[in-house]
Formats: sequence, structure tokens, C-alpha cells
Amino acid sequence: MAAYVHVNLRVTDPAKQAALAPRFQAALQEAGGRILHFGRVAQVLEGDETPLPMAGVFEFPTLAQALAFYNSEKYAPIKAERRKAQQARMFVVEAG
Repeated sequence: MAAYVHVNLRVTDPAKQAALAPRFQAALQEAGGRILHFGRVAQVLEGDETPLPMAGVFEFPTLAQALAFYNSEKYAPIKAERRKAQQARMFVVEAG
């Protein structure tokens, strides 16, 4: 059953963000994931919480693969750099 990682973020260091993006994309693909969407939040439809300006959705074949990627040694240094380049909220959902 597919799993989807949703991220809502604000880039705080554009140079660091640009430098880590290709490494993130390569690690994501290597782990079986793919980017379904990444772009600006167009409009809030419901809710009181203001979203951060950017949003992304990444798809994995399974929840186990999504969690394995997030907790992997390969992603750990990218995650640490990402946290210096952006403010983010992230969660995973399982389809079905």
C-alpha cells in the first residue's frame, strides 16, 4: 500500500537549500520514492493554521519504505542540512 510524505516548509537559507536539493532527490529515488508535487501553497481552503509558503508530496510504494528512508543513514546528513536550510512540518500517511 502506497505511502505519502507531506511536507510544508519555508526556505530560510536559499543557497543551502539549492545545494542539498539534488542530493535529496537522488536519495529519495534510490529509496524508491518520487516527488509528486513541490511548489508554492496557492491558497488555504480550510483551517486556522497558516501554512508555510511551500509544500511537497513524496510517494513511496509502502509505509515501511517511507519510514526506512526517513530514518536511513543515507538521509541523516541530508536531514541535518535540510534543518539548517528550512523550517518544515512533515508527516506521512498510508493510502487505503
